[in-house]
Amino acid sequence: MMIYLIIGLSSAIIIAIVYRSVPYIRYAYPTAKAESIGNPFLTSRSLDQLLEVRSLNSFKSMINAHKDFEVEGEDAEEIQRSLDQHMLDVIQTLKKECPKDDREFFDGFLEYLDGYGFKAFLISKLENKEAEIRLLSDNFRRMAGLIRGSDPDKIPGILKRFGIDVSGDLNPVEIDVGISKYVLKRLKEARVSRVSRSAKDEFVDRLVDIENVRNILKAKIYGFGNCEGLFLGEGKEIAEWRFRDICRSRDLEGLISGLEGTSYHEIIKKGYDDSKRYGNIQLLEKSLDEILLKEAKDLSIKNFPFLGTLIKFLVSRYFELRNLKIIAKGIEEGLSKDRIKPLLLVGG
Repeated sequence: MMIYLIIGLSSAIIIAIVYRSVPYIRYAYPTAKAESIGNPFLTSRSLDQLLEVRSLNSFKSMINAHKDFEVEGEDAEEIQRSLDQHMLDVIQTLKKECPKDDREFFDGFLEYLDGYGFKAFLISKLENKEAEIRLLSDNFRRMAGLIRGSDPDKIPGILKRFGIDVSGDLNPVEIDVGISKYVLKRLKEARVSRVSRSAKDEFVDRLVDIENVRNILKAKIYGFGNCEGLFLGEGKEIAEWRFRDICRSRDLEGLISGLEGTSYHEIIKKGYDDSKRYGNIQLLEKSLDEILLKEAKDLSIKNFPFLGTLIKFLVSRYFELRNLKIIAKGIEEGLSKDRIKPLLLVGG
């Protein structure tokens, strides 16, 4: 009897250990792969080396010497398209290699990245302009295909079929907000495995905060007037009351002071100081990207070795590719490294 009891107890312990180990096993390969590849083009050393290059052929050779890169193209535009394809390939590969429970997240993340391009496509369509914009996600490609040959009065109905709510007058600001709400909602509702749920939820909440601040910035810089209609929902640290208080501030200094008490304040303040020093407002907007990169890095520590680690890799890879696009364009236009360097994101 005692032997059966010992065997039963041992079996229960083994089953419990195996059960607890399953999530680690399922994430082991994609996490190890992401960690081994790393994000070289967020380091000062690699970027400084690229900034010394004066030809696109040498630029491509230096990039392709790194693991996981195979950039093609004869000019900056073709190289940028190749980098977009690389981002799509990375997301699709991780989607296949991660647990099936997480696949909706990767679809949502791709749509989040596509949101900026789709806004530009839609505004160009409404202004009767031709825009060469490459969309990567299935839903936005389908929307663009339907809209491309449609009359403007049909566009609100097409958007609503996909869950983007806009009024009939198709105000550009309303379009911007509607698409932002759509991509954030898609990410928020994306199902993930139990061990990754908290990381995904915090990531989306941080994105909401960042996009809310970005909207206030655009309102202050481009004179949208009352920006309270740009609110995308409450995130991690920016409640609706704080958003509305900041909106009522008269200038960018009011925005900076309104963020005191949040973890974002110091980074955005530095970005504002840099933008004044260099006379380039893009440096203030870049500070929001620095926040996203920092938050992704923190998530990778808190949720290692699960989805948090892969979120950090994806966010870092996106900013790496943006750095490379900027440098390629700078090389083609013969810009000095001093003109290009302030626009690059370093960290991660």
